[in-house]
Amino acid sequence: MKLLNKVYTVLGNREKKVVVQNFFSLVILQGANYILPLLILPYLVRVLGTEKFGLVMFAQSLALFLTVFVDFGFNISGTREISLARKNKEKTSQIFFAIMFIKLGLLLLAFAILYIIVNTVTRFSIDAQVYLFSFGVVVGQAFFPVWFFQGIEKMKFVTFINILAKGIFTVLVFFMVKSEADYFKVPIYNSLGFVISGLLGFGLSFKYFKYKLPTFNLVKRLLVESFSLFVSNFATSLYTASNVFILGLFSGNIIAGVYASMEKLILAVKNVYVPLYQALYPWVARQNDYQKKQIINKIMPPIFVISTIITLVILLFAKSILDIVYDDILITSYANVFRILSFISMFSGLNMLYNMLYFPAIKRYKVRMNILIFGGLFNMIVNLIFVHFYDIYGIATIVTLTELLLVFTGHYYFKKLSNQISNPAI
Repeated sequence: MKLLNKVYTVLGNREKKVVVQNFFSLVILQGANYILPLLILPYLVRVLGTEKFGLVMFAQSLALFLTVFVDFGFNISGTREISLARKNKEKTSQIFFAIMFIKLGLLLLAFAILYIIVNTVTRFSIDAQVYLFSFGVVVGQAFFPVWFFQGIEKMKFVTFINILAKGIFTVLVFFMVKSEADYFKVPIYNSLGFVISGLLGFGLSFKYFKYKLPTFNLVKRLLVESFSLFVSNFATSLYTASNVFILGLFSGNIIAGVYASMEKLILAVKNVYVPLYQALYPWVARQNDYQKKQIINKIMPPIFVISTIITLVILLFAKSILDIVYDDILITSYANVFRILSFISMFSGLNMLYNMLYFPAIKRYKVRMNILIFGGLFNMIVNLIFVHFYDIYGIATIVTLTELLLVFTGHYYFKKLSNQISNPAI
């Protein structure tokens, strides 16, 4: 709450209420997205075993790459466009359908890519059904217009739908996955949850605009403007999803499963910051550049303090946390990997402050793209080298260093751009 109060001095009364409502809706949403899966993870590790669990996580990492491809950066550009046009229902409708048409085309292309991979590459064709069943996540994410609800600042609906879908997945896994032989059911139930939430969200969105199809020029403009965001997000996936993917390719499903079990915990910590940034983004995007700079400067110190405390807790209690969550001797034996990854908590909050909130809000998409391409390529290239010599420890070290590099580069460009901004009141 102290962190949220930092921005109150520059918010009006109505804006305070909207931001707070969306913040808590997003907190609950993130809780559903990460707490429910964390309840399932220990169960899946015990029932499926580390190898099959690793296979399922490996398939999910491939699905994440495809999700980023289909999203095409609209999670940022779509939110901004809707936020600026939300008082005009016809314009809102045109933007909505333009984005959905693009996503549908990309979805079909993504499935074609996956189909070719699982039918031509032996590493994937052996467990083709796991990869194909996992594609339902891509479908659900494509249809769920989170960017739309974020843009009109109606996140409570998104929260309710997601909790419902995740709840269905959780119940199905606990009651239907009983042995290692049931591993293929996990991507089915996971996809089912995403598809249900996607369709519900898609249907609900029609309540908020007048039906009007977009022009070709609008579709083209959104496609062109979002390209740099797509490249940025894909680069981001190179230092997130690629780690499990690389370990799965070079070290096997067991080590991939060990790493994925810890990465899920770190992602849960890392995404503590996401609700705040998502709740603030539509409002920040509407402020002048000087106000945007002031907001970032006020948020920065508490973010650093909170993230440092979280990192220290993991460093001190890494083994105990893994014991409590997974109760698996193999996973606990890699507690030092978890300690290395703990620094991601310290770095990612500041990284996202610049690259998730500030640069998109000032519409410096190419700056963000260049930073994330640098980070993604560094992570991918160095990991492909280090995995041969240091295995899981090399991957953990490089992904942590990548987050640190992103903080440094993000801060450099923040200072560079913000120094060019003067106070309009002077």
